[in-house]
Amino acid sequence: MNYIAVKDLKNSKSLREKLEKERELILTKDGQPFALMVGITADSLEDSLREIRRAMFSKAITSGRKKAMKTKIGDEEINALIAESRKNRVKR
Repeated sequence: MNYIAVKDLKNSKSLREKLEKERELILTKDGQPFALMVGITADSLEDSLREIRRAMFSKAITSGRKKAMKTKIGDEEINALIAESRKNRVKR
């Protein structure tokens, strides 16, 4: 995977060529990665977005499950959290 600094985004021709070659670029600011750039085609836009969102959702679920396994809470605490959530729910 190839890295590219935010300041280098100004050169769009070079960026496009690099993205076509690498297919994926990691954007950095001050040497730290913060975003992923993925090459797509106009025809694949919706499918690409759907798959990226699905992968991010799956990662979030896995992370939540791991965290839940480390943090043991009882039924009373779970019920209290549910009650609090229902209390704060926006009524439509």
